[in-house]
Amino acid sequence: MNEYSSASDDEQNDVYSDNESSNHNSSNHNNYLVRAVVAVTASRCNRRRQPQPMHNSTLTGSMRVEEILNGHAEIIQGMISMKAETFRLLSNLLASGELLKPTRNMNVNEQLFIFLTICARGATNRHISYLFQHSIETTSRWFDKVLQVLCSLRDEFIRLHIGSKFDSGAFGKISAMGCISAIDGTHVPCVPRRENADAWINRKGYHSQNILAACSFDMKFTYILAGYEGSCHDARMLEEAIAFHGFPIPPPGKFYLVDSGYANKDCFLSPYRRETYHLPEFRRRRAGLGNRRELFNYTHSSLRNCIERTFGVWKARFKILKGINSYPMDKQVMIPVACAVVHNFIRMVQVGDPILEEYVADCVPVGGDVDVNADYLFYDGIDGTGPSTGPQQHDSSREAMNQMRDHIADDMWER
Repeated sequence: MNEYSSASDDEQNDVYSDNESSNHNSSNHNNYLVRAVVAVTASRCNRRRQPQPMHNSTLTGSMRVEEILNGHAEIIQGMISMKAETFRLLSNLLASGELLKPTRNMNVNEQLFIFLTICARGATNRHISYLFQHSIETTSRWFDKVLQVLCSLRDEFIRLHIGSKFDSGAFGKISAMGCISAIDGTHVPCVPRRENADAWINRKGYHSQNILAACSFDMKFTYILAGYEGSCHDARMLEEAIAFHGFPIPPPGKFYLVDSGYANKDCFLSPYRRETYHLPEFRRRRAGLGNRRELFNYTHSSLRNCIERTFGVWKARFKILKGINSYPMDKQVMIPVACAVVHNFIRMVQVGDPILEEYVADCVPVGGDVDVNADYLFYDGIDGTGPSTGPQQHDSSREAMNQMRDHIADDMWER
């Protein structure tokens, strides 16, 4: 018994020894885990106590703006697509009218510069926030503020001047007969809401809003309407612009130039259909102008080309119009209008413009990168006097414009 008892005691001691060793190893493992947790927690606490500043530039936003404005002319042109003198005139206009007011951290120059940089370069709020040392929320807030202010100047800077004259060379006959402006539509990319996104897909297959505009022959906007789906036809937009959106109907004897996507009636003079019209088509032909209709269409196209070149300058100046960021839809509608206001201001006060010179040389048409609406799917629903016009007045208006067009064509052909 003693021998068995002694052996049993030894085995039991071995078990106790193994358990004690296992418990010791487990305790050490737990200690390591505790130490690791403590080390990670301490590391995080240290990082929180010593945050790395995001805006650590020695230049504030206002200082950076003044540095750019006082620097090389090409730098300011590249940043906001206008000269420094033009920028200061616009800034002073907004400040003197108290449309924009300086704050403790941002003066009027910086507020306007932020907006123009985003529009001219198509930059994101995050990039601009770093450039001017502000939070993204501050940048977004001031972009919205300047956008609203510029849109409030729409009626002051975008309006029709009936008294303006244009008379030059072969265009003289059309302008002398009372032509005051040209009308067309163009597409600006947009990011619509999901529930009705399909309605914003245009005939080229991407989401856009259709912009209806009129411009004078010195390439200034005289009317602009934004916010219609890309699938909406130009003529339908013009019909609703007249009925609901204050489209300026000129006095008797005055008219707009339109392409063949619109009806030739009321105050809208369109070219002859089923005849050569666009300038590139004429330039590809070796033969001269074969008849009076071709001569009229060539002259009409050369004169109406002003709106295509205006769209070209407008989109080249404001690259945001070629790819608007995912703003709320109401803001996306306001951006083209604000850009049109700034475009007109530049045309009014600035002498010399590298962007403009690219599109006025020899009256060349715009390039393929500018999405100008072609005359397609002729729509005959346009009524220049509003929805209440009856069929008899509709027919008489069409006949009157057809006679005017024939008279102009005959006169130019005989000369």
